[in-house]
Amino acid sequence: MRVVRGAVVAAVVSAVVGAGLLVTTPSTPVAMADASEITDPRLLAQIAAAGDAGSGERRTQSVDSTSIAVEVLTADDTAVSAAIVRLGGAVTGRITDELVQASVPLSRLNELATTPAALTVRAPRRAGYTPGGTQRAELVPGTGIPGAEIDITNAAAWHAAGFGGAGIKVGIVDYFDLRLWTAAEHGPQPSLVNGHQFCKDTSGFRLCAGNAIVGGSDGQHGVAVAEIVKDMAPAAELFIATVGTASDLQDAITWFAAQGVTIVTRSLGSSYDGPGDGTGPLASVVDYAASLGLVWFNSGGNDALDGYMRRPVPTSLPANGYVDFDRGAGVDTWLRLDAGYSICGVLFDGIRWSNDWYLPASQRTDYSLEFWEPLSSTNQFIDSYNPLAMSEVTGIDLDRNPANGMQNTYDAAQVAGAAPLEADDLCVYPQNIFGDFGGIVFMRVKRNAATPVGAAPDQLEIALGDGLLELGYYDVAGSASKPVVDSKNPSLVAVGAVDPPAGNAIGYYSSQGPTFDGRIKPDVSAPAGFNSVTFGQAFSGTSAAAPVAAGIAALLQGAGLAVPGRSTAALVKHFVADLGAPGPDNTFGAGKVLLPSPPAALSTEPGKYVPLSSPTRVFDSRGTPAPGLGVGPYAPGAVIDVAVLAGLPVSPDSVSAVAVNITSTGTPVTGFVQASPYLAAATGGTSTLNISTAGSDRPNFAIVPVGQGGRISLYLDAGGNAIVDVLGYFQTGAPSATDGRFVAIAPERWMDTRVTGLLPAGSVTPAPVAPGGTATARRLPASAVPATGLSALVVNVTAAGAGAAGYLVALPSGGNPAGTQHSTVNFTASAPAANTAIVPIGPDGSVAVYTTAGTHIILDVVGYITDSAATLATTGMFRSVTPYRAYDSRQPSVGAFGPGQARTIALNTVPGVAGDASAVSANLTVTGPNAIGFLTVYPLVEPATSNLNFGPGQTVANGALLRLSPTGTVVAKMSQSGHVLIDVNGFFLS
Repeated sequence: MRVVRGAVVAAVVSAVVGAGLLVTTPSTPVAMADASEITDPRLLAQIAAAGDAGSGERRTQSVDSTSIAVEVLTADDTAVSAAIVRLGGAVTGRITDELVQASVPLSRLNELATTPAALTVRAPRRAGYTPGGTQRAELVPGTGIPGAEIDITNAAAWHAAGFGGAGIKVGIVDYFDLRLWTAAEHGPQPSLVNGHQFCKDTSGFRLCAGNAIVGGSDGQHGVAVAEIVKDMAPAAELFIATVGTASDLQDAITWFAAQGVTIVTRSLGSSYDGPGDGTGPLASVVDYAASLGLVWFNSGGNDALDGYMRRPVPTSLPANGYVDFDRGAGVDTWLRLDAGYSICGVLFDGIRWSNDWYLPASQRTDYSLEFWEPLSSTNQFIDSYNPLAMSEVTGIDLDRNPANGMQNTYDAAQVAGAAPLEADDLCVYPQNIFGDFGGIVFMRVKRNAATPVGAAPDQLEIALGDGLLELGYYDVAGSASKPVVDSKNPSLVAVGAVDPPAGNAIGYYSSQGPTFDGRIKPDVSAPAGFNSVTFGQAFSGTSAAAPVAAGIAALLQGAGLAVPGRSTAALVKHFVADLGAPGPDNTFGAGKVLLPSPPAALSTEPGKYVPLSSPTRVFDSRGTPAPGLGVGPYAPGAVIDVAVLAGLPVSPDSVSAVAVNITSTGTPVTGFVQASPYLAAATGGTSTLNISTAGSDRPNFAIVPVGQGGRISLYLDAGGNAIVDVLGYFQTGAPSATDGRFVAIAPERWMDTRVTGLLPAGSVTPAPVAPGGTATARRLPASAVPATGLSALVVNVTAAGAGAAGYLVALPSGGNPAGTQHSTVNFTASAPAANTAIVPIGPDGSVAVYTTAGTHIILDVVGYITDSAATLATTGMFRSVTPYRAYDSRQPSVGAFGPGQARTIALNTVPGVAGDASAVSANLTVTGPNAIGFLTVYPLVEPATSNLNFGPGQTVANGALLRLSPTGTVVAKMSQSGHVLIDVNGFFLS
């Protein structure tokens, strides 16, 4: 005997929205209809219903006073929209190059179907529904404590430290009964008057009264979701939206963005609208949301038990033959389904065979569905029983209209152009009450005659939104491959459920990947099964897990630790407890969300620079595993926390920042790497180095403030491998120092192998340095750098005119490059490349550069580090600030540089930087230049030096220690047009 889940059932979900939605189908399959015909069974039935006069006579096609709502699938929404207007219709919504929703005169539908850009004309589909709650097994009880998720995720500690998500706006897409909304649990009630409520339903599902949300039987669900968000982020501001269709959902996203919402959470299911590879109308809505800077959290689905199955269909299945659902040697062509407790009976997400999705219509297998129910209760508790004769069953009338006769066959007609998908968002209502649940349905799937069969078996997927598959027939793997959840967009986070919430086991219902194209889902897991004040009992299901993760995102954004969009998603996926198999997996995703200790303020004590005798490699992902990630290369969006002081002879409490060389290698795509203090900067808010060519090696120098525990964080927007070499650190504890102070000078060019007079020691004519050669810079006679009292030079090193790819190593004059494991500059033959370095001086007070490939070498000196013989002073001591983007010409109010243009930029206005700072530690980036060129940044008088070099279209970064003018400004000059970005992470005292 199967066990009905008791009181918890209603808390997982309540009834399905759309009680008036009538799902019908023609009595005769239309498998061989012309490609220009309307073949959607639901739309055909609605056309027939609209064509019935009161007497039952059919209207003629010339009557065009009646219009009908339709969705048109298309790759050209502009052309389809124009056609709809031309035919006298009205466009009510659209998703770019995916879908147009419209109201169209009945008499013009056939013309619309023949429009070249119209791929499919169908009845509107719902954008979502509250997940089904009919279950065979009893969940392990949760903690039974309202708000328990805040302790389980460590959010309570963040609240105690003053972090509650203040200033962050969260949008919730769901169904709401606002009569259940209380100020104590949910905050101020959203309304049209206060601008916190949105409702749009162009489908006729009766979800809205004007622009206001209509509370229905599903309305408890959304209010319970809001309760969780407010538990997690009590200071966040909530905005709510209810929508009917996919295009309505996109309009809600537009509205959210206009209100300043940066986080969206949606705990709804969706019927199939694509092959499970992250494409389709709803996936496009996710992409649209990401383009507006929103991060989206979505419930991962509750289909791992009794909600999803996959069966191969042998190529030997004859025409008009029925699919065998049995796993073994037996034969079962009658799939038993038990209706759920919702008003929809058996709700289908759909039946699809994605292997045919991208084939032409003429090559797709065409299946039709038959629905039957038993006439007798004799075998109602034998789940595996199949009817032995047709006399045991009767058809289920899908449109429930006796005047139309028996309509128990459903066929979307793949050979006529329909996608390899049947029964999407279909409700099947049995009239019996047999079995333990809402009645028994038998489904048969038939391969229609005269349709092709491919060389490989079709993989038939059957997914339910509510109801139960035949006992023991379900599959877990692949159950999460559904719309929104299967999105490829890095700003989408699909959330699985750990239930009981304080445990380490995935909820038995929690859907699992992979997607059709083999990607991992869910992205993370979160607690579910804790008590809900709104429901008055445990709220289980991934519907409860998603808002937990969204609440964590609100805390992170409110603490200034993440910028909106994919960076927030990356940080949420980073702060997890890895469960199950090491690393991300299709059960838990990256792991169970878990906040670290609350953020602490950065040290603002002045520090002196302490160089290491030689660069120390503290992290190399090619051989060193990162927690939760293993050994690289990593996927884009990975976050790595590096203990940069481990093994160094210094206490982390006495270090404010480190000087590092960071190298990106083996990136699968272009992008950037950000190095920032652990838990003390906005992930994605600044950049440290940029990768313009996938797979290339790119190093960059940076001074990075150190966060809690002596750690820095690397955000690998482009993925790949990362290497961190520590050159030295800034030690605090004394207000002044003799050694370790930075003295900025007007940049001086000490070496240029292209120019007579600046040649390296021993050279007499301009020439590239040979492979394996070392060029020693001559100290300028009139240099601002003193002959004594210094330990290192701060230099900018450039490779230009290289004959092949290679790298440079800056080292003390007289030094031996043998055994060096780090590089200063990596270059190719395509364009110059530069990097900054702090290089200890040799016995002659100079430095040298070694090269692995023939190239010209340029060395500019921008300052020096004092030694113990210098005067005791505070000037040149370093103070960290939270990394901050001080300048970005991409802002509409600023604009790109023109060729040769110079701009004066104030840098002493950066938060935390003293007004009289002598210099700043910065990262310079050029993006989108139109030609090969260079950027020079200087205090007042333009020098004959450069800070970074770039090629056309490249994005190139270089760390820099920039001397400021007496008024705290610098001048940035571009030799070619392009954009300039300046990020500041600290300053030097005057």
